[in-house]
Amino acid sequence: MDATETRQRILEAADGLFGELGFDATTTRDIAERSGVNKALIHYHFGTKDDLLEALLERYYEQLGATMQGAFARPHKTLRAKVEDVLDTYADFLAAHSTFARIVQREVASGRHIERVVERTLPMFQLGVAWMSEALTKAPRDLDAVNLLTTVYGIVVTWFTWGEVVRRLTGKDPFSPAALEARKRHVRRVVGLLIDEVEGRK
Repeated sequence: MDATETRQRILEAADGLFGELGFDATTTRDIAERSGVNKALIHYHFGTKDDLLEALLERYYEQLGATMQGAFARPHKTLRAKVEDVLDTYADFLAAHSTFARIVQREVASGRHIERVVERTLPMFQLGVAWMSEALTKAPRDLDAVNLLTTVYGIVVTWFTWGEVVRRLTGKDPFSPAALEARKRHVRRVVGLLIDEVEGRK
């Protein structure tokens, strides 16, 4: 196993464990056992467990940034079509990277690594606010870009951070293909009501 494969296996093991147990509850021994590598190799490739989290977040945010920038850059005939494409793209990313939202939310809630999250979220947040501000030029005054962006973000991401709770409450898999498509339709419908407000429709 070469160095690249070793790093990849460590990152994948850390990703799964941080998502399942949380950063604090996961030990480097846990990561070594799941990845099948010597514990010393974790420190060799990443230094501390905090540095390993840093590398994991860096990888996720690079992928997310490229994905979302692609969605924002695609041409659309209407505001509604653009918003729906951006929402679907974000939901698809979270569905394909099931532990990402849970890891980020845990670290934000604990406050321990919040600066790492803020630093990596800032470019996309600024992009979203700038685009939203432009789209809201004719909107009512109480629909400001920051609040609207945060609201829409919450509608999307909560499904993924609360997925296990939803599963236990409903007895159904919230991440099955059918459930995810139903959720995306629901989000498009709810956000469509906001778009109607922005565009002054009754």
